[in-house]
Amino acid sequence: MNHHDLPKELGTLSVDPTGDVIAGGYGTWRLVYTAGRFGMDDDSTLKICWRFASDWGQPQASNPHGENYFTCTTTGPARVEASYQFKGHVRPWFHGILVRVFDGDLAPGDQIILTLGERSGGSPGQRAPTAISKRSEFRAFVDCCGTRQYLSLAEAATLRIVSGPAAKLVLTAPSQAVAGEPFRVHVRLEDEWGNPASGHRGAVVVSGASSSPSTRSLGEKDGGVGWLEGVKLDKPGTCWLHAREERLGLTAMSNPIVCQAAPSGLKPFWGDPHGQSEEAMGLGSVSDYFRFGRDVIALDFGSNQGNDFDVDAEGWKKIRAAAREMNEPGRFVTFLGYEWSGNVAGGGDHNVLYRGDDGPLLHSGHWCVEADGVAPAGKDEGNDRYPIDELYRDFAGREDVMLIPHVGGRHGNFDYHDPRLERLVEIYSSWGLFEWFLEDALRRGLKVGFVGASDDHKGRPGSSPPGAGVFGVRGGLTCVLASEKTREALWDALKARRCYATSGARIVMEFDADGHAMGEEFASAQPRFRCRAIGTAPLERLELRRNRHVIHVVEPLTLTAPTSRFVRVAWSGLRNKARYARQVWDGHVQVRHGRIVSAK
Repeated sequence: MNHHDLPKELGTLSVDPTGDVIAGGYGTWRLVYTAGRFGMDDDSTLKICWRFASDWGQPQASNPHGENYFTCTTTGPARVEASYQFKGHVRPWFHGILVRVFDGDLAPGDQIILTLGERSGGSPGQRAPTAISKRSEFRAFVDCCGTRQYLSLAEAATLRIVSGPAAKLVLTAPSQAVAGEPFRVHVRLEDEWGNPASGHRGAVVVSGASSSPSTRSLGEKDGGVGWLEGVKLDKPGTCWLHAREERLGLTAMSNPIVCQAAPSGLKPFWGDPHGQSEEAMGLGSVSDYFRFGRDVIALDFGSNQGNDFDVDAEGWKKIRAAAREMNEPGRFVTFLGYEWSGNVAGGGDHNVLYRGDDGPLLHSGHWCVEADGVAPAGKDEGNDRYPIDELYRDFAGREDVMLIPHVGGRHGNFDYHDPRLERLVEIYSSWGLFEWFLEDALRRGLKVGFVGASDDHKGRPGSSPPGAGVFGVRGGLTCVLASEKTREALWDALKARRCYATSGARIVMEFDADGHAMGEEFASAQPRFRCRAIGTAPLERLELRRNRHVIHVVEPLTLTAPTSRFVRVAWSGLRNKARYARQVWDGHVQVRHGRIVSAK
């Protein structure tokens, strides 16, 4: 038998029912493994796995009344036991149920049945993933002979995850406009998990512009999103537009628009420089990843950043092709790149961005890259660069390459730093807000700018709602101040550090020192700083820092008398550099001479 035919001999995996699954909904699914030519020996094992980014509710077999309860049975003359394991298999198949066959064996044709969301004991069922997906896979890995060597079946069992009903309206506008000149705005209906409500049909009315209210109808082909053209503002100033969905009564306010009397030399462009797709650890294709950012979130630019040790030659070919084909100056700009993913001791996570259509994939390692169907490949192929100073040497003198350290599975290590290549640091993503990373860079005196990103793994760059998995917050964004929406102009602005990070809100930030723009270097005895910030909600605090030290603070909310009975309570101080660093924030509030009416 040919080695490449072996997966076809290992058995089959099916799922029932196969109909569309509502994101975040509850249901019952039967996963059936049918033993192949070899059967399954006594003390052999089967793993049924799904991708790391697919946040199915965590299956459990101990509480029949609880959610995500599952059972495991077999039709053969043996017993089976099963348990859920996180990181029970190799990347990206980190989630899985391990089934052990014992007290007997299975013959070809015998079956193992997993019932996810078994409801006879009162369970509400199994919770489905919260992110839409054209192809949500269950993949089986079998150890037929009890060796603990696992081989993948030839075919996966798949489901399609679709959005639920519309629960939120989002209105996105350009951050800058010129009085009397038309521009367009973007409307989006989202379900409760932040997916575009693709099944929605209805009309959205946008008001607040100088013209009469405009209506955008959303039909079957719109997927819950659409552009409204020809919007105008008649005079300079700061403006917010408003939108209302007629049938459901959902409302939204846009991000702030600064309307100018005449065009300015620099314009704000919003993008997400960091996320990944199925070519590495994520969900969905790289082309769909870019389309989502452009069409659903109305981004101006984006980059796909797969972990280098996950991306093989074919995956890199697809990423390069998508970055080239989706780049459309004036509409949407892409940057080719990948994530150099060395251990912290060797430099830690760094995004690699190229200015052009091509560039080498220089690995930190080959841990998950296959060769002849076997992973890891265990060979260098001449393109490994570890530790990161080897990457620095490779890129020395090049102006068309940029490295951005960040915090993800690993965190960037500032013991390594090349000031020509590393002009920016990522301080926010769906992994969290990393002020300690910012402070570490400033403490060392690094002259860097800051960017925000999603590090999205679910095919939703520019948005990346946290869902129910390991990602704790909504993804961030980067605003770049550039002359035009082209690779060249955006690249020059990023290299000049003429950019800023946000936690996903399109906040307007204008800043200069003695007339010098954000990111510039100059010398002055007593510089005068000018800052203007316009938020999507009331701004709590602005800090001016010299390295790590706060030298001036403005708290806008304290400058005027309170206009609300609401009080914001916040805790701070916890920091964790470890992987999956979500924290429990417990605290106590005591009120004297008053009472708490409600909390939310």
